[in-house]
Order: sequence, then C-alpha cells, then structure tokens
Amino acid sequence: MVRLRFLGGAGTVTGSCFLLELEDTKLLIDCGLFQGNRSVRERNWRPFSFSPAEIDYVVLTHAHIDHSGLLPRLCRQGFQGRIIATRATVDLARIMLPDSGYIQETEAEWQNRKRARRGLEPLEPLYTVADAEAVLPYFLGVNYDEIISLTPTVKIRLRDAGHILGSAIVELWLQGEDEFKIVFTGDLGNSRQPLIRDPALIEAADYLVLESTYGARLHGSQEERRPRLAQIICETTAHGGNVIIPAFAIARTQDLLYDLNTLFRSGEIPHNIPVYV
Repeated sequence: MVRLRFLGGAGTVTGSCFLLELEDTKLLIDCGLFQGNRSVRERNWRPFSFSPAEIDYVVLTHAHIDHSGLLPRLCRQGFQGRIIATRATVDLARIMLPDSGYIQETEAEWQNRKRARRGLEPLEPLYTVADAEAVLPYFLGVNYDEIISLTPTVKIRLRDAGHILGSAIVELWLQGEDEFKIVFTGDLGNSRQPLIRDPALIEAADYLVLESTYGARLHGSQEERRPRLAQIICETTAHGGNVIIPAFAIARTQDLLYDLNTLFRSGEIPHNIPVYV
C-alpha cells in the first residue's frame, strides 16, 4: 500500500510538504512554511494532519524557508527521524533555520507590544531560535547522484535541480511486487545560469510530482535582461537618482551581483557607481 498526500505546495505556492505513507515507512518531502497573506500564514499554526513522531524521514529538496521552515515545529512536536538533503542544503539550513527562528521571535514581540496596549494576553512565537538549532543534529548530508537505501524497499537519489545552491530533484524507488519510481521535482531552475548548474535530466518516472510556479510565464534571457538593467541604471544615475533593487538573499542577490559585475567590466555602466548590499 502506497499513499501520497499533498499537505502544502498544492493550491498555494508556499508551504511545500508531501507525505508518502508506505506499509512500514512514513516520509515527508519538504516541510515548508506557509508565506503570503494572513489566511495563508495562519496555516502554519494548524495541527499537523499526521503524528510527527511517526515520520521516519524528511527528504528536503532545498533550503528555502517555504520548503524547510516548519522543520523546527515538526521536531518540537516529536519528530526524531533523519532529514536528508544535499550537503550544500545542510550548510544553508544551518544559517537559514535559526534566522527564521529569530524572525518568528521578533514578529511575536512586535505583535505582543500591540496586544499589551489592548490588554490582551501575549502570543508565543511559532518557534524560536533554540527550536531551530535543535533541528540541526537531525540533518544528514548526502552527495548528488548517490543512491541511498532508506529501507530494504525504499531508495532515493538527489539530482541537481538548478534552482539554488544545493537544490535537488528527488528520485524515489519503491520495491514491492514490482519496483516503481516517483519523482518530486522540488523547485526547478532555468538552464544556462552563470552561477548554478543546469537541472539534471530525469530519464524516466512512473509518477511525477512537478512544481509549476512559473508554468504560465515566459522569462527573458540574460542577454535581454542585462541591457535593460544597464539602461535603467544609467538613466537613473544620470538624473542624480538611486536604483533600489529588492532581491531574495539566496541566489537572486548573487545573480544580480554577477550581472552588475559583468556590466561594470564591459563598461556598460559607469565604474564609479557604488553598490550596497
């Protein structure tokens, strides 16, 4: 008997979490934080629809908080299994999960200052820095393309997803009367990126769980993007203005710095423009 449940990342972009229930093993693919408007964020506080203590493994596709950000809550509520991820994802999670705990604490403090003025009881944070740090010993870093036997009937392999550093596509083989294969793509990146390798090509699968965040959007190429960026910078600075570019801290900021360096070196933007990160 194999049962797959979609607990997040379906119907919403964030909160990625899939529960795979086998006869003798239960594993999660990701355990992410719900991000967005209030009604979406409130899902982070709902009880898990399973017993965390019964989960044997979490396979983490990458370190982004919408894929990893509920791991501290999972562990605080009884999970004691292993969290399997690429070595780079483990390194990033050691930074990002405690940082997420700090954000949860500061948001609770801010809410409680407002509640105190109204005479309301204080709220507890979703989890704390200490909760996040308690997760880290459960991580097991593995190499790309290495087949790992979780049980006699379950094998996994992590392939490069080309999304951010350490991101992975999960190939999962289940052995019963017949062996079959499930693939979870996680978040997929584009090809021909300057800093991240292209996504691996998956040759076959019996079942495919595919992300589609940008499935209806066409992205311009870097060759199109850089001249437009140079034009904006030159026009703005020529009029004495400042260019403010919001960017995610992981991957997007590094890509932007690479583009700026390329434009500086080619002379497409003036060398005397200061850059602050």
